[in-house]
Amino acid sequence: MTTGTDIAAPPRGSALDAGAIAAISERQDEPDWLRDLRGHWWRRVEGTPWPTGQEEEWRRTSLEGLPRDADLLTEAPLPAHDLDPRLAEAGVVFGDLRDVVGSHPDLVRRLVGQRQTLSAHARSWALAHAAWTGGTFLYVPAGVSIDTTLFVHNQLPDGELAWFPLTVVVAEEGSDVSLLEEVSGPDGNAAWYGGVLDLVAGPGARVRYANLQRLGEGAWNIGAKRVEVGQDAEVTTLDAQVGSSVTKVGLDVRMAGKGGTSRLLGLLAAGGKQHIDIDSVQDLIASHTTSDLLYLSALYDEARAAFYGVTRVEREAKGTSSYQECRNLLLSPNAGAEPIPVLEIETNDILRCGHGATAGAIDPVQRFYAQTRGLTADEAERMIVRGFFEQVVSQVNSETIRQRVLSALAPRIGASEDDLLTGAVAA
Repeated sequence: MTTGTDIAAPPRGSALDAGAIAAISERQDEPDWLRDLRGHWWRRVEGTPWPTGQEEEWRRTSLEGLPRDADLLTEAPLPAHDLDPRLAEAGVVFGDLRDVVGSHPDLVRRLVGQRQTLSAHARSWALAHAAWTGGTFLYVPAGVSIDTTLFVHNQLPDGELAWFPLTVVVAEEGSDVSLLEEVSGPDGNAAWYGGVLDLVAGPGARVRYANLQRLGEGAWNIGAKRVEVGQDAEVTTLDAQVGSSVTKVGLDVRMAGKGGTSRLLGLLAAGGKQHIDIDSVQDLIASHTTSDLLYLSALYDEARAAFYGVTRVEREAKGTSSYQECRNLLLSPNAGAEPIPVLEIETNDILRCGHGATAGAIDPVQRFYAQTRGLTADEAERMIVRGFFEQVVSQVNSETIRQRVLSALAPRIGASEDDLLTGAVAA
């Protein structure tokens, strides 16, 4: 089941200000409650200063150069949606957020714009909620299982444009769903992509969400993701970052329900002078929850990656288990990585809480061993990188997600798509 947004011929944009926010509502003929909601979030934008660079989460990424004067992309064609009629009859709602406002206004009013995220990313969060002109809305009612992967592909146009899509995913009690969102764009002028995700998994829900970012070399990707895990729910997220000039994403994971489980997976593949900076908070609020994070990066040329991860175990969260691991392969003497794990534990009743972080070149013994088997130095490097990424890829049980992500990684690591897919299948 797929949907695609091809923004091929954008209308003339507008400066990002209160007038532009009001114009969005006017153009879409939005109901008063949505106009008021946009106004509320725009006031939050105006009341939230830009990061200064002194904040711990922002010390490694400067916003100098962000195309703040880029024209707001105010319209985009509504994508076609392919949803099994039986799922629609069962109450599943899947579509572009603008469309769903018209078809299910009460649902949107109840679920959109009701939550906050990390203070370090409050401005990005507020901006997307005020200025969205598209995005994905997915609602899965209680007890409904979707056995195929839903897929959304957004293709940005060329030009100095700013776009702030809002994705809302709500999986009710006992439901089961997989969603892949992909965004891509051409190389060229600087663009500002500010997409955010608001995902809520109800009691006993099973959710698999993947984001694949393949923006052009001039794009800035400044966003935030908020994930709330309910009682006995299981959520797996995969964050695959391949494109952009600068990426800065905040990941806010809230283990709010007893017995909930989250797996946070990340693959970063960067070259040239790309800069990718991820900060995360795994907030274990309820008892007997499990939250594990594994982010891997392969860095070529002069690429840089930073990771600042906090695991916070609240005072009332008993019997929890958590781990965060960030590993970086430096494939050039000019590449660099800065992984910083932090633990904040407010209770002495835990099962496990730890971290691991590394940054370094390929082990020369590994390379030598591969070359003794007849591989060239380049072939040995590609094989080692494939095996490195397989630690994450092997945990993705959606074939659609695996294939799309591996296809995106192949050009970056110098391997053919067939080689990667064969390796993944063999694993």
